[in-house]
Amino acid sequence: MKLQHSSRVWVGPAFALILGFTTPAQGDQFIGFAQPGEPGKWALESFPVFSRTTNGDVRAGSNTVLAYFSETGFTGTQRDQLQFWVGADAGYTGSNASRNNGAWGVASPNLGLAYYYNVVEPTSAYGADDFTTFWVNPTLSLEFPNGNDEGKGYGAFANRYGASFSVANYLRVGRFAATFTPVGIHYAARNRHSSDLGNGDLVNLRGGVSFWLADIAAGYLVTDDLWLGLHHSYHINNRSASDFKESREGKIGPAMTYTGFAKQKFYLSANLNFDYYHSDNLPYSNSLTIALVKFF
Repeated sequence: MKLQHSSRVWVGPAFALILGFTTPAQGDQFIGFAQPGEPGKWALESFPVFSRTTNGDVRAGSNTVLAYFSETGFTGTQRDQLQFWVGADAGYTGSNASRNNGAWGVASPNLGLAYYYNVVEPTSAYGADDFTTFWVNPTLSLEFPNGNDEGKGYGAFANRYGASFSVANYLRVGRFAATFTPVGIHYAARNRHSSDLGNGDLVNLRGGVSFWLADIAAGYLVTDDLWLGLHHSYHINNRSASDFKESREGKIGPAMTYTGFAKQKFYLSANLNFDYYHSDNLPYSNSLTIALVKFF
């Protein structure tokens, strides 16, 4: 299971070049992710994101996907598994930089492929003090134009193709578990519509290459159903091949995963992120990210 992406609030094209606007704000990892889903099952996965900056910019949206988890993988056993999904990111933004108080929209229709492989298979019973397992999870996501030619609203500057790739990892030792992505990369192609930067010139802006680093959600199983821990991520936005100014942002905060609805095949995770670092061209911001997964 893997969270894919989200989008920043809208700012005007001229401000975007100055402030380091980035189209994708890659999503969080959650405690327990990067391990396989139920074999041969469909799942509805939704990843709400709520954020607010000190400038008064607000965002509320969710990337929701329909996913299928294969019965077996390339090994012909359940030691590995493939996941396929199709979905879209939709929501609402409001910005002090906009004359409009708020706008709804769709950010990025997307589809993807993930592979799960159990590198270290457990040798003891599930839940035992010495229970140990380790999974690797390469993930490829493709994004498609959203049709937004106005350069404003939720998903502004997302009328383009994009792709991201990362390798997540899941480690569990007894009652400790960590899901971590050392590095991920995202590329946003040129927008299909032209933006007026205020000088009469029309340009097709390109987001280029962005990275996210040390995306870690680690925690301890405090009860049979509740994991509590910490989440951290660091983003380098529009690093190269971009028309936007580079920006950087680091976030950290508490994390949780709740499995008390497992009999209903429903799982819940959440991170509360506080901005511990941001480059001068980004405002201070906090965010709440959630993962809701229901198998059928």
